[in-house]
Amino acid sequence: MWIEASQDSGPATAEEKQLLASLRSRWNGFYIANGNYDRERAEEAVRTGYADAVAFGRAFLGNPDLPRRLQLRAPLNSPDPQTFYGGDSRVYTDYPFLKEDAATS
Repeated sequence: MWIEASQDSGPATAEEKQLLASLRSRWNGFYIANGNYDRERAEEAVRTGYADAVAFGRAFLGNPDLPRRLQLRAPLNSPDPQTFYGGDSRVYTDYPFLKEDAATS
């Protein structure tokens, strides 16, 4: 797996995209893209063959129900980086799940 973006950077620049495409063209194995992906970028990466799968890290920390949210195109909670990997249970227990009525509408 190649990490495509730093935690605080935005989408890849044109130069970075060219480098990543070049690396991808040389790799014949299963490729998992990662680095600030949202639903739309992830779908495009898989649809175009750029990636075989996409990993979500921080998005999962703020959205314990991330697969469901992506499936429903529901809004995502904004994760709080101050709680990442801290010394207590915050971030792992305090983000809200979708309400059942929101999930079905």
